[in-house]
Amino acid sequence: MRVRQGNNRDWPFMYQLGKINIPDSVSPWREQPMEEVLKYRENVLKGFWTWIQQTDSIVFIAEASAEERRGSDSGADQGKQQPVGYLVLYPSSREELTGVIQGWVMDFGVLPEWRGQGVGKELLRAAEDYCRRQEISYLGLAVSTHNLPALHLYETSGFAEERKIMVKPLK
Repeated sequence: MRVRQGNNRDWPFMYQLGKINIPDSVSPWREQPMEEVLKYRENVLKGFWTWIQQTDSIVFIAEASAEERRGSDSGADQGKQQPVGYLVLYPSSREELTGVIQGWVMDFGVLPEWRGQGVGKELLRAAEDYCRRQEISYLGLAVSTHNLPALHLYETSGFAEERKIMVKPLK
């Protein structure tokens, strides 16, 4: 597996994976029908690549070869790299209380069949390395508290809880 910087040719993969990941990220406190959530998020995703370009955000793409994907070294796709995950880093985020510039993980996704195989750790490492080279001292992200696999990944990668966003249903 390798991680490289992404470009506009990666957008179709990111868009499709972004749609796949939506149900994993929606809080159970939110009672909207999933069809409505998906429609809303698809509209947001449609403008995401433009936002990435306008903010000078960085996209990292994790790729795996056909051998890694199938566990064998046979076939016409031998050696060909295919995307298995992505991370969008906004490197100019201001922390809301201190004003310190930090990197912020805006979006992050790994194909379901590749979760738990180190792809997420490699993408996070690429974002961390980029921030260190730019002398950015912090890397932040937000995650739904019910997304236990993501929480585990972040905690084992050295992230610590700093704040809580709370919600109260009013119905």
